[in-house]
Amino acid sequence: MHLKIILLSLVSTILFGIVDGLFFLLAEESLQDKFMKISFFDPNMAELLSGGISASFAIFVTFYTHSYIHQYYHLVEHPLIESSGVLIGTLLVIGMYYLYRHYKTEILGEVMHIIHPRLKDNTVHKIEQQ
Repeated sequence: MHLKIILLSLVSTILFGIVDGLFFLLAEESLQDKFMKISFFDPNMAELLSGGISASFAIFVTFYTHSYIHQYYHLVEHPLIESSGVLIGTLLVIGMYYLYRHYKTEILGEVMHIIHPRLKDNTVHKIEQQ
């Protein structure tokens, strides 16, 4: 097998991991809060439904990406390749989240300094606490 074909086969499953991970970080908690307003929902039901929506959306994106690439290349479909792609995508989201969390204060301070050069450093800490 050619490395190019294996890498292209990974693309759609990496996207699955990225979409699923981003959904978890950005939308799952607020979606669960909305589900908890339904009278018969408990926290487990809300988590199950939000996880199902996340997976459904990720599968939707994966299917169309895979179909598009498959028009031009013969892709390898193997559970090892597909599960590796999901893990790679998830690890990419974790890495981006780590960098964001680690450098958030520094980036925010630079942005605030650009917006208004006279702002003190404690403005950043006040914004973080909100």
